[in-house]
This record gives sequence, structure tokens and C-alpha cells, in this order.
Amino acid sequence: MSRHAGYCCYMRVRTKPERRDEFVSLVTELRRQVLQNEPDTLTFELLQSSQPNEFVFFECFTDKAAQERHQYQPYHVAMSEAGWACLDGDPVIEFMEPAV
Repeated sequence: MSRHAGYCCYMRVRTKPERRDEFVSLVTELRRQVLQNEPDTLTFELLQSSQPNEFVFFECFTDKAAQERHQYQPYHVAMSEAGWACLDGDPVIEFMEPAV
């Protein structure tokens, strides 16, 4: 039986060129932790745009409560400050729910 997403997050970010590799490393470790510890996180992907310093996160959760739990996990909180410091400008963040 497949599990369907009840709540998703789309986030587009641009990194400072000199912090790109650090950002990718931080998110790679975060993804490992998420996949290991969060059964209600159905999708956690970091996608590379055609621009070398631009990325899109796509995350899907069983419901909004799972997304809220995700953002307060100790490993997520621990890397957040370093991750935000890698960004160039503000991210574009959109939360979505199923249309049907």
C-alpha cells in the first residue's frame, strides 16, 4: 500500500558561490538523518537547478504535523544556522496540500 503525501514543501534557494559545497554537504547529512529517522517524511530531495548555486528542496510528509516535527528534529535544528549562512538572499518557500 502506498502512502500519499498530505503536506509538501517547495523551497528554492541560492547559495553564496564560496559556500556551495558546504551547503550541499550539510543537506546531504540532513537527508541521511531524515531518511533514517522520520518515517512520516515521504520525500526529501535536493535538486540542482541549471544554475550551479541554485537548488530546490522538495519535501513531502504524511501531514502537516509530520512537517512540523521534521523542522524541530535536533539534527535539523543543529544544522539550520550553518545552512542559512550559506544562502545568498531569501529563499522562496511554498507549502502545498493535495488538490484531491
